[in-house]
Amino acid sequence: MKKILYITDQEEYSQNGTLTALFDNYLREYFNIDFVFITKYKFSFQIKDNHFIVPAINEENIIEYLESKDIDISSYNFIFVRNKKKYLENVLKNKDRYSYKIAFRISYPKKYHKLKLLNLLNPFEVIKAILYKTKIKKKTQLINKCDLFLPSSVESKEKFYSEINITSFPVFPGLDPDKLNTHIISNDNIKNFIYVGTIDKLREFNIILDAFNKIQTKNWKLTVSTTDKTYVTDLIKKYPKLHDNINLATTHSLEELRAQINEHDVGIALLPQIDLYDTVIADKVIDYATCSLPALLTNNKKNNSIFKNEEAIFCDFNSNDISLKLEELINTSNVKLSEIGNKGQLKLLSLKRNYKTLAKQLSDKLNEI
Repeated sequence: MKKILYITDQEEYSQNGTLTALFDNYLREYFNIDFVFITKYKFSFQIKDNHFIVPAINEENIIEYLESKDIDISSYNFIFVRNKKKYLENVLKNKDRYSYKIAFRISYPKKYHKLKLLNLLNPFEVIKAILYKTKIKKKTQLINKCDLFLPSSVESKEKFYSEINITSFPVFPGLDPDKLNTHIISNDNIKNFIYVGTIDKLREFNIILDAFNKIQTKNWKLTVSTTDKTYVTDLIKKYPKLHDNINLATTHSLEELRAQINEHDVGIALLPQIDLYDTVIADKVIDYATCSLPALLTNNKKNNSIFKNEEAIFCDFNSNDISLKLEELINTSNVKLSEIGNKGQLKLLSLKRNYKTLAKQLSDKLNEI
């Protein structure tokens, strides 16, 4: 069986659905896979099953460091690199020596996100904008020396990485068919909403709060589940009328997150209608669908290309439309909402957004290279 070495940009104990389900589970039916985790919290090399733990001090010479620890680099047919340019530089430097093929995965266009945020907050920061654009260009040049590019969607590739001319294979956020939860229909008179994920100025969560602020009824609750509460805590302080209806929470594992989601009636996945969010299905949609929770989505081309009206709930991204939709959902039976959630989950399972299916297709693509 062929072998893959996957160099991640994740910490050892971080939770990542795609990494865990697709690469460290279903793809292992077709390849032997070892993973490299870089950590700033340890100073010695460790091996835990198929996971190699490398101290951050060695991150710019990963291949040489692994070789010094008696890892047979020549035994790998493919080396995958996730996101980090400096890891890719080292892997490319050693490519001819070991004759492996290289796949580079970008999980999210972070530099474009930073550029958008910079333009929003500091539009006159010309030097920093040029720096971001230069970094994007250099990274593109490196990726073009690889054998396979793994963007997060076809649309993302076309919009942000059109100058990458090597073979590409989109790795979509998807469902793990072995980890699906059955949603428990609530009999509560309170409609329980949840918003999962990062919150910053670019995601304009204030628009969603504006919408809730317009609602006259109080028979709703909103859980905001995020790892960094600083920004959203300061934001919510500006909405004193909502304080009693909003709960801030954090989970520490995918299992905890699924249990938390399952306690709610509707998952909010509303994001501004800009290129960054209109080219991919948000990860939070996958989180909700895992639990058959109906998702409230931005009414954009990408979301509509996946879901029909009976499989998700759509709304334009402005406070008036969102407010009207929230009121409608508050008055919709939980049985009806559960039906939408079930159909949304079934739709994703029928597409490539099933990690078991995606693993077979990725395996076929790798064997073609």
